[in-house]
Amino acid sequence: MILLENGTIFTVTKGVIENGSVLIGDDGRIKKVSKGKIKTKAKRIDVKGKLVFPGFIDAHSHLGLFPLEMPMEDADGNEMTNPSTPAMRAIDAINPFDPAFKDALSSGICLVFTGPGSGNVVGGQSVVVKTYKNRIDEMLVKNPAGVKCAFGENPKRVYSSQKRLPSTRMGTAKVFRETLAKAKEYFEAKKKKGKKKSQFNLDMEALIPVFQHKIPLRIHSHRADDILTAIRIAKEEFGLGVVIEHGTDASVIRDVIAKKKVPVISGPLLDVSPKIETRSSSFETPALLNKAGVLTALMTDHPVMPIQYLPLEAGLVAYEGGAGEEEALKMITINPAKIMELDKDYGSIEEGKVANISVWDKHPFSSTAKCELVFAEGQIVYER
Repeated sequence: MILLENGTIFTVTKGVIENGSVLIGDDGRIKKVSKGKIKTKAKRIDVKGKLVFPGFIDAHSHLGLFPLEMPMEDADGNEMTNPSTPAMRAIDAINPFDPAFKDALSSGICLVFTGPGSGNVVGGQSVVVKTYKNRIDEMLVKNPAGVKCAFGENPKRVYSSQKRLPSTRMGTAKVFRETLAKAKEYFEAKKKKGKKKSQFNLDMEALIPVFQHKIPLRIHSHRADDILTAIRIAKEEFGLGVVIEHGTDASVIRDVIAKKKVPVISGPLLDVSPKIETRSSSFETPALLNKAGVLTALMTDHPVMPIQYLPLEAGLVAYEGGAGEEEALKMITINPAKIMELDKDYGSIEEGKVANISVWDKHPFSSTAKCELVFAEGQIVYER
């Protein structure tokens, strides 16, 4: 057992505890959180003058699938030979030895959502992984965690260059709707046949968890009209779970998104706008969504924005964007945990949760802050 004592504890869900203590059990979970001393025979680590946070969560990235250098030899996130490839699995391409995993850990990021890129209308299955350990099978937290889909410029650009469908937004919607219609038919037929042998289709099998409401469609969309199209088809026509990724113009229609109860993962907000559809990118967007009642998280979209800058991005959302420290902190802790349905175990410092904890010399939203210790499942996995 390990006791962190005398620190300022940012629990996220239960306020800030000055001169607080966190007791970590041998099972890797938090046993007790309190103000002052805790009587125990555990190993004591004095964190006086330090700030203690939950392990951060990057709600959307391509970590392990696209390296920062982006050479073709190591870029494995887009199978751009067919606009609909739901059976592609991120776990088959993630490189756990990508040095960016260490960059994430040294910034207090313990969990990441990572998966296929946005070259295809339906790109494949994403996962939630730990940023520590070096075997993908040991790093998995949730697999699959969502099915990647994409609207807007990216699939248009990829397939118009090949002179193939889709080269317009109409074409993208057609491919998307057609894939879901086939999957629904396959799912319903399989339920009816029960134990009887049916014709197997790997792409359709990959979408069964979506129709069982076990995982959502994670839909890349920037423009407001693309967001509305994605929600209309996926949620209203097929009754499926939806999470909007990027949502650059989401604040324009935040009342609709809030009413539909669709979460938005905003960002990346530190990159220079490379496309027409991202020109309205703003640090204010997450705050506006949050105030409207939209469950909002932040992303790096690594390698678009290097993953270690997630806390700095949150700081800019807090101060420049007007969200405030408390709400911005939630956007990289408990909010992504809720979106990924992992908040029972992650996202805050609470008794019973997994002991993913980072210790800082000052608030991580500061550009001069240094992460000094990271605990993952109760073990020290990074020490400055």
